[in-house]
Formats: sequence, structure tokens, C-alpha cells
Amino acid sequence: MKVLVVGGGGREHAIVEALHRSQADVYAAMSNQNPGIRRRSKDVLLGDVTDVERIVSWGKVHGIELAVIGPEAPLEKGITDALEAAAIPTVGPSREAAQLETNKEFTRTLMREHQIPGVPPFWAFDNLAGFEEFVNDSDFEFVIKPLGLTGGKGVRVWGDHFSSKAEALAYGREILEKKIGGVARFLIEEKLVGEEFSLQAFCDGRALVPMPLAQDHKRAYERDKGPNTGGMGSYNDADHRLPFLTKEDFDRALETMTKTVEAMAARGTPFKGILYGGFMATKDGPMLLEYNVRFADPESMNVLPILETDFLQVGSSLTAGNLPSGVSFAGKATVCKYVVPMGYGSHPKAGEQLKVDEESIRRTGAKLYYASVDERGGHLYTTSSRSLAIVGIASNLADAESISEEALAFVSGSFYARRDIGKPEVIQRKVERMRKIREGH
Repeated sequence: MKVLVVGGGGREHAIVEALHRSQADVYAAMSNQNPGIRRRSKDVLLGDVTDVERIVSWGKVHGIELAVIGPEAPLEKGITDALEAAAIPTVGPSREAAQLETNKEFTRTLMREHQIPGVPPFWAFDNLAGFEEFVNDSDFEFVIKPLGLTGGKGVRVWGDHFSSKAEALAYGREILEKKIGGVARFLIEEKLVGEEFSLQAFCDGRALVPMPLAQDHKRAYERDKGPNTGGMGSYNDADHRLPFLTKEDFDRALETMTKTVEAMAARGTPFKGILYGGFMATKDGPMLLEYNVRFADPESMNVLPILETDFLQVGSSLTAGNLPSGVSFAGKATVCKYVVPMGYGSHPKAGEQLKVDEESIRRTGAKLYYASVDERGGHLYTTSSRSLAIVGIASNLADAESISEEALAFVSGSFYARRDIGKPEVIQRKVERMRKIREGH
């Protein structure tokens, strides 16, 4: 089957590898020359991934039979609607359904109207005077969220990114003046205390089939310090849960997502594609931080390598509206660590050469996924974004982490990676922290 994959990052390389295992003929549309994707593709279209018309006409020329959309920006531009109008079934929501990610206020309002559990108290502002009044009257810590897409870097949290009412007002003013996220309006939500986790699920408009839980690490530096990034790495455990979560946490998070899908169907905008909930485990149970309407990056690289069910079959049944109730994943733990340019998160150094010993990485048992790199004259160079990801896979977390570290030794050049992701002592700290939060300490 001829399958179009849109996007050129680590997530898309993981999608392409899963399709390759299903013997699909891959055609890739991407903005950068990802060497891993290019190698697996019959043909490549280089250029802007939000140029919907160009991608659809290229897909028609090649007789594409299924499309999988990686990033959120083309979904916001309505690429699924355009592909399906051209009779190309697509794993990805319509522009209207994609609002679950592209418009944070839409999601919160939907949850409030349909009494979906897991929504924190929230307020919306589009003028400084109203926000100023709110800030002056408030006696709790809060989070400021631009409404639209900001590449995972627009949200600011009291205590992490600002620590006074004056700084909060300054960021509110900046959002309104610069239209950060594309619109002069933003959300305020009560700050949640706990541990974050990611639940991804396949969705065919009605049924939701969950994937293994994973935990991402957004902060640039070890011990969760430094600026927010697109994600420095992630892990999942062999039982497909996380060590600091209970079965009830998982069930309640899945209930939030299931009720959201029911609400979307009820309003006549069914959600088809990959729904990914970013949750915070709190003393009151899991609360939804935000939805994304595509595979997570990096958490896709935890789940796709251990997917045992044929990915092509899953994608085809999802678009046809008859997703199988059981999608199987191997009982393995995975630890993903991103290699990023020095200074990533603030002032990344592009143009630095990287050397990757692919054969030695393969021998460790780890997976290598290329992300945003430039390939010139047979050499690899960093861009200003994440370069590549190394994923250790084993029967337990400690071994998976060791494998990822062993494989990282075969990448050389000027780069940075968070070495603490998935380390046993770090995970133990998370378990302890959650225990104290649940006990009210």
C-alpha cells in the first residue's frame, strides 16, 4: 500500500519505521532532509508541510492510498479535509476536530459544557484591564496559556517561568501585543501540583484504543531545570503504566478522553486520528493539561517501536471507522533520550557536525530516530531544533536506560542530552514525591 507521511522529525521517522515493518511503500512530505525517512521512502517532497494544496496534488500523482499526518500545523490548515476530499483516507482529525489542540479555549469550554472530568478552574482574557483586575484579586498560583499553537513553548507556570504578579502581567501584555499563538487572547488556569504523564490513543470517531503511558521531560536541563523545550526525552514501563501512577489514575485519564470523543461526536465533529492527553497526576486524580491531536514527540518513540499489531492495518481500520478493540504492544520498557544542539531551549548552535555510528548503535539493541538535521556532502549538521533520538528497549526500565546510555556513546560532536531521563534514582524520587502529594504533605 502507498502511504504518505507528512513531517520530518523524530516522531515521523518512528511512524515511517512502523509502516516499513508493515511493508508499506512510504512517500514522505517534509521540510528538512531527514536521512532516516529519506532512506525508507520511494519518493520525497521537500518544502513547507503546511502547503496543503501542493502536498495533496503530489499525493494524487503518486496514487497515495493512506496518509498519516505527523505535526499539528498541517492539521490546523485542514490537510485531512483536503486529502479526504481527494479520496485519500487520513490518520489525523479534520480542521474542526483539531481544535482540541489548536484552540485551548475550545477544549476547556467543551469539557465544561459536557461535564467532562479532569478540567482545572480556568479564565480567558483578551484585554489587559480585565487581566490586571484578576491578577490583583487572585491569591493562588496560576499558569498562562496562549490559545493557539506555540510549539510546546508558550505556556508559562508560576514558580517555574515567573514568580510575581508584575511578571504575570508583563507576559499577558506580550501575548496580547504580539498575538503569541496567533490570537490576542489567552487562558489562565490554576496551577496544578503533581507529576505529568502522557496518554496516547488511536481513535476512529467513536472507539478509543489506548497506548502505553509515557512521561516526557520538557525542561532543558537535568533535575527538570531550565527553559521549556519541545521535549528532551521520555520513558515508559514494561507494564505500560508508570511507577508513580495507580490503575485508577489510568482509568480516570482514559475516561476524560473517552468522554471528550463522545462530546466531539455529539456536536457533529467526530474525532478521528491520534488523541494524546497531557495529564497531571494530582492528589485529586489526573487533570488534563492539554490535548494534542497527533502522536506525541518524543513519546511516539516509546510506543511505536513496541507496537506488535500491524500499523498499516491499524491506520486503515481507524480511517474506515472500525478500529479493532485490541491493539497489541510488547511488554517492554523504553527510554528515549534526545540529542540536541548545545544551547537548545534558549540559543541553540546550528551548523555543528554530528557523527553517528549507526551500526554500533544497532548492535546495542537501541533504536535511532533522526529528527531535525541537515545532511550535506555526506555529513550531518545540527539545526536549531532537536537532532536525533536514541531509544533503549528492554524488559525493565533500568536496562532500557542503560542501553540508551550505551548507544549515546556512538554519537559524537558538539551536542547535549539529558542523561537523567529514566534513571532508577530519578524515577524513585518521582514515586516518593507522588506519595507525599497524595498524603497531603
